[in-house]
Amino acid sequence: MYVETRLPLGLTLWQSRNDVDSTIPADGCTDLILRNDHLFVAGPSTRWIATNSDGDSGSVGLRLPPGFAGAVLGTSAVELVDRAAAIEDALPHDAAAGLRSAMLSVARSPGQVDAISAHVLDRMAPSRPRLNFIRHAAGRAASVGAVAAELGESERTLRRRMLSDFGYGYATLVRIRRAAQARQFLEQGTTSSEAAAAAGFADQAHLTREFRRLVGLTPAQFSKSSA
Repeated sequence: MYVETRLPLGLTLWQSRNDVDSTIPADGCTDLILRNDHLFVAGPSTRWIATNSDGDSGSVGLRLPPGFAGAVLGTSAVELVDRAAAIEDALPHDAAAGLRSAMLSVARSPGQVDAISAHVLDRMAPSRPRLNFIRHAAGRAASVGAVAAELGESERTLRRRMLSDFGYGYATLVRIRRAAQARQFLEQGTTSSEAAAAAGFADQAHLTREFRRLVGLTPAQFSKSSA
């Protein structure tokens, strides 16, 4: 069983119990995962990952949208990209303890969103306009130069801040967003060639290469699994 609840500012609270083994596409997000009262952080994902069933005990997770890992966790996101670690090994003691306490409160009563406000929502709010702009720009494949100019930054500064906030560069965010768009088209029943063209891939072969790295399946396999 897997259930998601949408929260403010693009957060997703999810609960899983006896979920089957699965392949999770790269989405650039960061997850805080509470299992057996232990809190883990799964850093920004830039490649597909395989997950195992979490058994009877289940898991509760909080998914941070791309770009918010640095602000919420108080550390450079590049240190966490594509890795999972116990929260105590990834963050200073006080920050880890605060997040663990908040996640325990939410796990006991999923409706208590206020439990995470001070540790998550309040830290997200100041940077939300900038990060949302970057994500939307990546979704339309705007150039890094155009994004930097709109933000009033040099390309060098934008790249440095991307690594700190997102954990990866702007080009990687464009690839993740493009693959997500292609997945949506395929889920709607379009052909691989149509999805490639609509999402901005050079051709169907380009789509297939990116899917193998970011989704863990070929477009045909993904379409079949989504049917």
